[in-house]
Amino acid sequence: MNFSTPTLVINKAISLKNLDRMIDVASTNNLVLRPHFKTHQSIEIGTWFKEKGVTSITVSSISMAKFFSSEWNDITIAFPLNILEIDKLNLMIRGNRVKLLIDSISSLKILDGKLEDSIEIYLKIDVGYNRAGLKVEEKHKIKSIIEFCKTSKKISFLGFLAHFGDSYKSKNKMEIKNVFQKSIEKIKVLSDGFPNYRISIGDTPTSSTIKKYPDFINEIRPGNFIFYDLAQYKIGSCEIDDIAIRMICPVVSIYEEREEVLIYGGSVHFSKDRLRENESDIFGYVYYGEVWDVSNKIGYIKSLSQEHGIVKLEKKIDIKIGDQLNVIPVHSCLAVDKMGAFYESGKRVEIMK
Repeated sequence: MNFSTPTLVINKAISLKNLDRMIDVASTNNLVLRPHFKTHQSIEIGTWFKEKGVTSITVSSISMAKFFSSEWNDITIAFPLNILEIDKLNLMIRGNRVKLLIDSISSLKILDGKLEDSIEIYLKIDVGYNRAGLKVEEKHKIKSIIEFCKTSKKISFLGFLAHFGDSYKSKNKMEIKNVFQKSIEKIKVLSDGFPNYRISIGDTPTSSTIKKYPDFINEIRPGNFIFYDLAQYKIGSCEIDDIAIRMICPVVSIYEEREEVLIYGGSVHFSKDRLRENESDIFGYVYYGEVWDVSNKIGYIKSLSQEHGIVKLEKKIDIKIGDQLNVIPVHSCLAVDKMGAFYESGKRVEIMK
């Protein structure tokens, strides 16, 4: 594959292996797999899931739900309701099974007053990530939301939804498992206090690592796993050869005295997400040769500006201006979103606009 500008490519065979493993985890534990589609944002990639028997999905916005509603009718919007979009929500829920996320009684009451069709809601639970949701200790608030739904003619209370976001801060598989255990203990308290409601949890690190789930968990919502990325590899969620995504970047200049290379590929392509390794910022691992060969790592991206990427070489290698380098991005979800399209088997695949 020869590209003159930064180009994102994915590997279907690797992606399907990742999907098969996640389906097996869900099936073994009698869980619904409701994958998050914000990673690939693609109707075409979505068909891979359908062909494997997946029937329900997760998205991160009303706009994304609308985009995928042409092919999917069981969609959870895993972002708390923005009341300024209720009119948009009313337009897209007609004929679709949409599950909404709520984390305050105030938003719920406004929704109830403006909703034009029936809908199911999940209550967002914060198990320690401190991003969104109610704490399991806030039983009075939780109960008030459940009781309000019982009085509503249009809103049905489905259950609780949590994101084990602290798993992304882990340094290895053991830490991922510890995050899972601590989070599950909180969810267990919730399940005991409010039985007979569905519980949905989701994140790629724990979903990729945990093999046995307690019976009170009903579904998992991982997303990044379909491609994985460098961040997932570094914390132990996957192996390096499970990563199904690369950014192909042209070599623009070579600075032998600095042992560095300038590539065409910057923050507008990768985002600014980074990792720390040996007291250095890492914006991606860099390889030379066949796109999916992980045996020839030659360095890492040490810095990014808008269009520039500076590669620090870790070995002497015979490369020249005009060659292509293959980069494993730190965060595949943001790389896909930044690029707006990717190539699979030489075919350009557009994502949600």
